[in-house]
Amino acid sequence: MFLIYAKNIFVCDEKFTILKNQAFVFDKKIKEFGNLQNLQKKYPNAKLIKTSKNSLILPAFINSHTHLEFSANAYDLAYGDFITWLKSVIKSRVSLNEKAKKRLILNTIKNMQKTGTATIGAISSFGSDLIPCVKSGARIVYFNEILGSSESENEIKKADFLKRFNESLKFKNDLFIPAISLHSPYSTNLTLAKFALNLAKTHKNLLSVHFLESKAENEWLRKESGDFKKWFLNFNKNIKPLHKIDDFLALFNGQRTLFTHCVFLKEFEKLDKHLHSITHCAFSNRLLSQKSLNLKRVLKSGLNIHLGTDGLSSNISLSILDEMRANLLIHKEFELKSLAKKLLLMATLYPAKALNFNDLGSLEIGKSADFSVCEIGECDEKQLPLQFILKTKEVKDLFIRGEKCNL
Repeated sequence: MFLIYAKNIFVCDEKFTILKNQAFVFDKKIKEFGNLQNLQKKYPNAKLIKTSKNSLILPAFINSHTHLEFSANAYDLAYGDFITWLKSVIKSRVSLNEKAKKRLILNTIKNMQKTGTATIGAISSFGSDLIPCVKSGARIVYFNEILGSSESENEIKKADFLKRFNESLKFKNDLFIPAISLHSPYSTNLTLAKFALNLAKTHKNLLSVHFLESKAENEWLRKESGDFKKWFLNFNKNIKPLHKIDDFLALFNGQRTLFTHCVFLKEFEKLDKHLHSITHCAFSNRLLSQKSLNLKRVLKSGLNIHLGTDGLSSNISLSILDEMRANLLIHKEFELKSLAKKLLLMATLYPAKALNFNDLGSLEIGKSADFSVCEIGECDEKQLPLQFILKTKEVKDLFIRGEKCNL
């Protein structure tokens, strides 16, 4: 049993409660909040964890979407246009995957932990990140990805996917949760999509999908035109989109799904507010789509929205703090102080709901003791969330299920 005190605690509940000069008792879960002296008397055997006089405690971040297999990217990939980027990925993905060895991925995860992230939604295309994810000590939702446009390759694609998926199931535990990702409607034919969705139903897996990320994808799915058509014509003169938007969305009825990007989505009413959510990757959207999600429209729709970093294939870092700073700059229609609070919830409470982790995302009695300890200077309380995002680069300590991580 442990006891910790902070000058400020971001609870990260819906009201964005900030506790002042409070302490809490925890083991794997949070037991009780209160005055430090009173808790010391009530729990005399609880070990006090020392913090600084300007300490801030908040829930550990949840990065719901990233591609660890692209951690070796430096100058390999091209930006500014989605098709240009996609061509560079196809050209470099094998070599980048080969460079992303176990140590590099472990270091990448460690760097994410240093910036306050305890839970990671890892999209895995090759399975090469499996063992590092299992051994990282982070909580990993491991989205085995399937894609394939050609029906003639379906059996090969199914066999490869099942091999990776079944291997991941061997490691399933409280900190490693196998899941399934359909790559996108432009890359995954109906047979493979239904195969993966049925598998997800059988195993009660979470689902993730990239959706309406770029102008090229939007024009292709809606009008059968644009840059995707020009590109696909190089391979098949009679090519048609693999899915219509409404039909594709209908595939996910009744299944908990994270829809990533959705920059060009108009059909918000087609998504289920109870089971579907949107992962917002602002930095990646700017680099690849030159457009950002209409955050105000998503919030008005009532859909759950949360932050992801995507991978180092389309970002400068995998720090949720960096991602929040990018959001502060991109979403100019919001008042900064209120946006800062919303972004903190989009990195804690909201992704916890999306990933169906009822015991994560906020600091409340009975919830998992996943939290980070930071330092912040003196400032007006109304400025505190904003100043925290602007100034914090790394956390001092990170706890996952009550255990201190070795940062």
